[in-house]
Amino acid sequence: MRETQHPETALQLKSVTAGYDRASPVFVDLSLNLPGRGLTMVSGRNGAGKSTFLELGSGYLSPWRGEVRVGDRDARDPQSRAVRRICRTDVSLYPSMTAQDHLVFAARCRGISPELGLDRAVRYGLKPWLGHAAKELSTGNRRKLWLTMCTLGEFALVMLDEPFNGLDSAGIELLSAEMREWAGHASVVLIAHDPPVTVSADMTIALEGCSGASTRSGQ
Repeated sequence: MRETQHPETALQLKSVTAGYDRASPVFVDLSLNLPGRGLTMVSGRNGAGKSTFLELGSGYLSPWRGEVRVGDRDARDPQSRAVRRICRTDVSLYPSMTAQDHLVFAARCRGISPELGLDRAVRYGLKPWLGHAAKELSTGNRRKLWLTMCTLGEFALVMLDEPFNGLDSAGIELLSAEMREWAGHASVVLIAHDPPVTVSADMTIALEGCSGASTRSGQ
């Protein structure tokens, strides 16, 4: 397995103006730096740009002006994918593929052993469901499978949008523990309206759309 490099700055936005409609940008001249380690909570009202922030970090959304960098690379650079993980709030699975096949496929895409994902899935309580098609899984089990797939392998940055939706108490506890572990050596970005008390942020970013953003240490 490749050893992931962990830069001092995991995600950087430099004077970014971006959005979906040129007449109504979501961000105007936004600059932010996320450290290479720790857990950052992203908050803001509906429409403040939380999902837009994630899509800029994912490289899927290109800024109209400014620059978005993951470590020392442009966020759109294909090589950024090796050190970045994105877990969107909408679960996207192949309905007829089994849970195990999803995990094997995701592992092959990352060039790692499928056992790593399968072991995590078992810890999430998915062992009885590994041979079942995704369309047969409950909402909570679909979420657990999606989380495991999206966060496989070594990474320097992981961004999660409402990852606790649909999880049971055991799943919430395990994901919270994983996030604490990841934050010890990587940058963890959590977008959540109502995060569990088991999650403690090192830094909070309050997005305010075109007005910018404010940051503070701790929750």
